[in-house]
Parts: sequence; C-alpha cells; structure tokens
Amino acid sequence: MTARRGTKSRNEKNNKRRRFLPRGRGDGHLISELAVMAKSPEVKLAVLGRAGVGKSALVVRFLTRRFIWEYDPTLESTYRHQANIDDEVVAMEILDTAGQEDNQQREGHVRWGDGFVVVYDITDRGSFEDVAPLRSLLEEVKKPKNVPLVLVGNKRDLDHVRQVSTEEGERLAAEMACAFYECSACADEGGAVAEVFHELCREVRRRKAVQGKARRRSSTTHVKQAINKMLTKISS
Repeated sequence: MTARRGTKSRNEKNNKRRRFLPRGRGDGHLISELAVMAKSPEVKLAVLGRAGVGKSALVVRFLTRRFIWEYDPTLESTYRHQANIDDEVVAMEILDTAGQEDNQQREGHVRWGDGFVVVYDITDRGSFEDVAPLRSLLEEVKKPKNVPLVLVGNKRDLDHVRQVSTEEGERLAAEMACAFYECSACADEGGAVAEVFHELCREVRRRKAVQGKARRRSSTTHVKQAINKMLTKISS
C-alpha cells in the first residue's frame, strides 16, 4: 500500500482528519489501481479505543509492515487500501479514530463503519474497561445487534507489565460473540496484525452476503404476494 497525504480542507480543521489516497509509480499505475479498487468490494473499517492504546500503530503496521514510535493522539486519519484476501482483491477504507471524540463524533464513526476493530492496551486496565461502553454504543447504533467486530489486546510485547490477562480478553470476546486477538504493533510476530483486518473484512462480507440474500428473498415474496392478489381479483 502506497499513500500520499491529502491536503486538509477548512471544513476538516476542527476534527483534524487526514485523508490518504493510493499513489502509484506513474499515472498509468495510479489509474489502474484506482480502477481495481472501484470494481472491488468496498469495506469500511473503523478502529476504536481510548487514546494511547496503539490504534494508529496497528493501522500503520498493517498498511506498511512498519512500526512508528510516535503519533499525534489528536489526529484522526482515513486510509484507502486494497488487499488480496482469499484470492480476491478487496478494497477497504480504514478510519483510525483519535480516541478523544465526544459522543456525537463517536456515534458518527459507528454509523459510518461496516466493521470495527475495538482495541485495548493489555498494560492499561482502564482501556479494557472502556470496551463495554463501546460495545453498548455499537449495539445501540447498529441494529440488529450482530455487528461485525474484532477485539484486540495490543502491546503484547509488554507482557511483563500486563494488567489484563489473556483469559479476560477471551471471555469478553465470547460475550461479544467476536474474534479475539492479542498482538503487538511493535513486534508483529506471525502477521497477527494483518490477520485482524483480514478476518474483519471476511466477517463484513459474510454479513453483507447474508443480508443480500435475505433482501432478495423478501423481494421475491412480495412479488408473489402481488401476483396472487391480482389473480384473486381477476378470478373473482
């Protein structure tokens, strides 16, 4: 994934959002890449969690396979990326939230996203306790309550100062009926960070496929009902 920093408009000044778009090796490559992204399934993923849990580090690790030590915790960034998942190119837009939003902004993020990476810091119990209200918000805004999400315990490399056990994370994920990962944006062993985003993309696409089939069945049922009514009127 290659990206370039977009210019910030006046309307974006307050929420300090940065947008990044793909940049190729020449105009032809850029047009080709954008064309592929336009044809591919679009998945919108939002990364949620309190400030300082390592959301930006996880996103950048996934996009660039690199670790960057310092970030501005007040910045909100949006990235466009494409990845080969299960032999299919999937286009995604990833919103890296600042973690310092008010309730209205947070609700807007939830409405925007198709799927969610909920992150806590295993060395910060408070960040783990923040997951519960985020879960409630997701269930309140996204109805029905089968929201595609993944729970992530970050900073696994700091196990010696751990405040949240792996078992606690597993239990919470079971309650939330979602996948659970412990990983480290700093030392991403085994590609766990990429698997977080790939698995969430799979789940979002599975849910969309199921919803699409349900809508088609509903539409077929309505057509049959309309035809039956017409036939009944004609016969009477």
